[in-house]
Amino acid sequence: MNPAEANATHWSLSKEATGRLITAADQSAGLRDEQQERFAAWEIDVPTGRALTETLILLGVHAAVRDDAWNDANTSRVTPGRLDLHSIAESLRTRPQHELFASLPATLADQDARRIDQLRLMSYSVTSRSTLSLERLVQEAAMMIRAAADAVPGPTQTLGDLLWPTP
Repeated sequence: MNPAEANATHWSLSKEATGRLITAADQSAGLRDEQQERFAAWEIDVPTGRALTETLILLGVHAAVRDDAWNDANTSRVTPGRLDLHSIAESLRTRPQHELFASLPATLADQDARRIDQLRLMSYSVTSRSTLSLERLVQEAAMMIRAAADAVPGPTQTLGDLLWPTP
């Protein structure tokens, strides 16, 4: 598999994992209500805040999947079963923001591309309001990842546990 194909595979896996992660996080009692309250307090439109938070989760998961593949010295092999959800949340929170935009597939769905462009603009903005909003959205995304991790039963909380739950 060439690097472009591997990256497209990583993106597809990341999108699937993100969908399941968001579903698991949304099952956390009160999360959506609290999230709406925070968005309102931050003067962030709720649907926009939610969409950007979900996109940040996708970017964080994709970065973890991509890093896992590269650390394995094989750009096509990814083992989500070993990607700890709490580590993904912490990495999203501490990773330099420009790294989230690295190695994205050449072709993205229009909705993904628009949201990523909006986050990119916030990331490179010189206004403190945009910077603060992005920092808050990153914290919100990390909180959702941790909520999803708490919803995973068993001794580990990995990406693989979300993708392939055991009965």
